[in-house]
Amino acid sequence: MAQALPTRSVVYEGPMNNTTIWERFTLRPDDIFVVTPPKCGTTWTQIIVTSIIQGRSLSSDQMDEYSRWLDCGFRERDQIASFLDGLSVRRCIKSHSPLDGITYDPRCTYFAVYRHPIDVHFSMRRHNDNMTLDFLDPRFPDDIHEAFRMFLEDELYNGATDAMDLRSIVYHYQSFKKWEHLPNVHLLHYADMKADLDGQVRRIAEIMGYDRKDPLLDEVINGSTFASVKAKAIEDAKTNSSEFFPHPDRFFDSGTSNKWVGKLTDEEIAAFDERMKELLPEDQVAWLLWGSKGRP
Repeated sequence: MAQALPTRSVVYEGPMNNTTIWERFTLRPDDIFVVTPPKCGTTWTQIIVTSIIQGRSLSSDQMDEYSRWLDCGFRERDQIASFLDGLSVRRCIKSHSPLDGITYDPRCTYFAVYRHPIDVHFSMRRHNDNMTLDFLDPRFPDDIHEAFRMFLEDELYNGATDAMDLRSIVYHYQSFKKWEHLPNVHLLHYADMKADLDGQVRRIAEIMGYDRKDPLLDEVINGSTFASVKAKAIEDAKTNSSEFFPHPDRFFDSGTSNKWVGKLTDEEIAAFDERMKELLPEDQVAWLLWGSKGRP
């Protein structure tokens, strides 16, 4: 009996994700996909992947020469597809859509990256403040407690990450967790990347088919520390502007965890814990929150 494989079974057409482009986009056998909920380390992982391919440390602007967000809802997706089709190097393709919304090919490599959902929420709140687009504004009212209530309780866009509610993050995780047994589907966690960048970069390189002991990885690792990535972004911002982010140097926030400390009440944290138990099996909650250590 043939092994079951993921299929593109849902069409997402929101302001952030529009997956209709996958119907007319041709994959290559060596394509690498970085597929995450927003603010989980997407650009960071793209930089690592493209730096490994190029054999040198890249900034976020340099990474953009080799990697793009294919199913972005607020950009010209056919132009992005055309750009990717024109690349002669190995491609790294970004998406924020769940696995059931994108094309799966057993010859390609899929990295799904996750982060503590409350850190995602507060990081996106700051990110939204730096966006000229306003579609997320209703999700982040001035009252952080009301915003957090919406984050916990809402179930919008049928599982897509367009509203950045907690269920969408969990749904995205479940869409990949279900297929983690496949040899080309790999789950990463932001906390693990921060705690052991050396080990995680070498793991990513090995999955991509490179020698994890290659001396060239030393440059990639040193150039992929959060401090280095942020410093390069600040330098890039001196000469480059962004249509949607007036302060591109702020694209990389603090990179810290536990962003809710001093902002949320004990009751709100307890409500989050209860909501997680509703959305996920208990044995999966710890990993989604804290990564391989399963604890703070």
